[in-house]
Amino acid sequence: MPIHGSIENAQHDRPQSGAAIQEMVVIPSGEFGMGSVIVDGERPIHCVFVDSFLMDARPVTNASFASFVEETGYVTTAEQNGGQNWRLGRTAARERHPVVFVSWFDAVAFASWAGKRLPTEAEWEKAARGGLCGNLFPWGDEAPDASRAVWSRAKPGQGWQLPGTEAVASFPPNGYGLYDMAGQVWEWCQDWFSEHEYQRTSPRNPQGPTEGSYRVRRGGAWNVREAFRLRCANRGALPPLTSHANVGFRCAHSIDFAE
Repeated sequence: MPIHGSIENAQHDRPQSGAAIQEMVVIPSGEFGMGSVIVDGERPIHCVFVDSFLMDARPVTNASFASFVEETGYVTTAEQNGGQNWRLGRTAARERHPVVFVSWFDAVAFASWAGKRLPTEAEWEKAARGGLCGNLFPWGDEAPDASRAVWSRAKPGQGWQLPGTEAVASFPPNGYGLYDMAGQVWEWCQDWFSEHEYQRTSPRNPQGPTEGSYRVRRGGAWNVREAFRLRCANRGALPPLTSHANVGFRCAHSIDFAE
């Protein structure tokens, strides 16, 4: 599909402090075929136009999340509820691993602190496809293996001491320069989830339903064993208050174009 628009004269109205501006890449505006014919909740494949935006090249790391907590005193949802929390996945050797045990509200709070936001589901899928058309995975149609993504690291009946993540950007990026768009951690999106949303969605910059019980998560994770969950079109959802050892996030930022 053709790429529309240009990043020339774009006003990158993003914050000028530390981690907030690091390692974002421009996702060009344009149309793409969103969804698939594989799962009911991914049907139908429909043409969506997304304006250009900025996307974190990598998932938010333990180090970045720690900076946010240290500066603001923020207490995560899990910590408030006395459950397993993000500190369990953080050691000196894991500062560059994706932060986990963060709820949707924790992700939104970090994004606000950084002067960013969460990506919409449409933005996330367009970014994951990396400029390819109809590809199954961020790198193309080839089946995932241990050289392409962090996945299939949990065995039935086997416990774990630490999340089976790797340092971010341990594998090659997709065509847009984004790392870890498949595997590592599920990533929160802005949208409420609806299994039937694709049957009524807007064709331009869709924002998802206006209400719901679950928020969208995308991308698969270190503990999934089914390759189909790493597909660009694969959709998942969780209640926004939940946090798990395989859920993290990355941020996005809008681009304003000069007249």
